[in-house]
Amino acid sequence: MLRGVIPILQTPFDEGGRLDLNSLRREVAYVCDAGADGMCFPGFVSEWWKLSEEEILLAAKIIRESSSIPVVFNVTAQSTYHAVAQAHAFEQIGCEAMMVLPPFVVPASPDAVMAHLGAVMDATRVPQILQYSASLTGVRISMESLRDLAAKYPAFSSIKVDFIPPGPMTTALVEAFPAGRMSYLIGYSGLHLPEFLARGGHGLMGGAGHVGPDVHAFKELLAGHAEPFEKLLPLLNFEMQTIDLCTAVHKLLLKDQGVFAAAQLRNPGAGLDEVQTRLARQLFSATI
Repeated sequence: MLRGVIPILQTPFDEGGRLDLNSLRREVAYVCDAGADGMCFPGFVSEWWKLSEEEILLAAKIIRESSSIPVVFNVTAQSTYHAVAQAHAFEQIGCEAMMVLPPFVVPASPDAVMAHLGAVMDATRVPQILQYSASLTGVRISMESLRDLAAKYPAFSSIKVDFIPPGPMTTALVEAFPAGRMSYLIGYSGLHLPEFLARGGHGLMGGAGHVGPDVHAFKELLAGHAEPFEKLLPLLNFEMQTIDLCTAVHKLLLKDQGVFAAAQLRNPGAGLDEVQTRLARQLFSATI
């Protein structure tokens, strides 16, 4: 079962907007050294919609070659044809698990969404994670449909809860499946991590910029100690105002720690202004 801290990697770009593979290798090493239980790519904070398919697969190869811990690749392609091809390519590169994002750019019927998810899950034999990101995509899936998907595809064994508020949905998921059938991972930088764990959650998919404090806070919450998470919470509240802001904060922190050569977002993307930069650094300093 997938559990623990599995950050979504940020995609490093140079100041010209080109993919920075050396910074990517340093990011993978940084996440491994921080004690994370795995890593995932690409996600919303990876700016996946700004990447070409060639860039995604090139980055995936670098990540797989560089990582000493489990790797999860995320099938984000929005057409079923390309999503299945992406899943095959990820499996060929090699990964311990695969996540799939439901199609959402153009609204699809519930049957079409389920057909898309089923096609991706049927394409490979690695463990499968559903990125249930209704609060980001607007795509909602009934419990009956989730149970049907799990019954048909035994490799479907984990759900990432990108759902606000996450608490009631987490309880509903835990009650919908037999104990041990699914693991549950929370997104949104772990903003609601204590409640999520109390309701039966198993892991955190945040970002890479403060993975060390994330790992520490996660372990301490499991041991019944809330103080490290409480130190982290102001930073999480600040960064989770928007996806762009979250991405920019993580990139700033990665640059400050010598992991990224530049804190560049690929355009269009809003960077941090002077006040936001100063505040992000102050809030991060308070976590360590």
